[in-house]
Amino acid sequence: MLAQTGAEATPHPCDIQAGATKAVCRAGYDAVTTVVPVGALVASGGNPHLGSAAGGKGFGDLGVTFRGTVVRMILPTTAYDGTTDTVAAARRLPVVAPSLDLRMGLLSKALPVGTASVDFLATILGVPERATDYVRFSDDTRRLAGLALGFGYGLRIAMQPKGPLPVASLNVGRHDFPKFTVGDLSAGSQYAYTVAISAINVRLMAGKRFGAFEFTAGGGADLMKGNYSIVFRDQDSLTVSPRADSTVSTMRILTLANAAFVVGRVARLTFEGGFQIGKDEKLETIFAATNSKSGRFFGSIGLGFKL
Repeated sequence: MLAQTGAEATPHPCDIQAGATKAVCRAGYDAVTTVVPVGALVASGGNPHLGSAAGGKGFGDLGVTFRGTVVRMILPTTAYDGTTDTVAAARRLPVVAPSLDLRMGLLSKALPVGTASVDFLATILGVPERATDYVRFSDDTRRLAGLALGFGYGLRIAMQPKGPLPVASLNVGRHDFPKFTVGDLSAGSQYAYTVAISAINVRLMAGKRFGAFEFTAGGGADLMKGNYSIVFRDQDSLTVSPRADSTVSTMRILTLANAAFVVGRVARLTFEGGFQIGKDEKLETIFAATNSKSGRFFGSIGLGFKL
């Protein structure tokens, strides 16, 4: 008889609970898992330099883009008391997040097969604080003009080949979504959580320009992390659990396409559409209208300028 080897699965923090309290506890932890991919997608977007796969013409070559990204978000109710199998949806809302994207050329090198370039990318994301009263941004979040701010940075390595071949680029970066809280135990919630979301992004893009029109398509992956803290109410004693801190990590693959129209010599109007592919997180909680296996569409519109 062969002995089986391997580490035992780590027990879930809610396993020490029972009945309705365990269901409420699991709902809180699983809600964090469902919200992390949405926040990471809002922060990261699709093409990091909207409308093109190309790089700059050399050191100091600047491009600025004003972008608006829309992602549909469904938040489960935090008033769930564990007496049913399904957690109802509390809010169905589009998250509209404006951002300012910067591309700065670092170097450009002519090669026998074409021109290679390296660019620095940076993003300032703004999420409207008053979009819904169901989400509250943390006191230590940076703010400007009613927007909670997130930041991103990265590099684009591009190759413009000679001849009719399309330009291609590899983009690597990191983006943050501002820390926020969902739920309020003093206002009837049975669980509440605070989460700060970050993502490491990889995008492989290819595109070609046809006169005043440029088409770009590609895909990539986001490695996401949510640092969170959670509390919940015991459904028998009505006491509140000690605050628990932890981290959840996951990954999503996405595809995207850009249609850009060159306006004059320096401006570019771009429309972006994309899809974040779902992943089965094997959650124990059933959320109405939310399934981790289902993907989500996103869209952006941007106006860029070459300085």
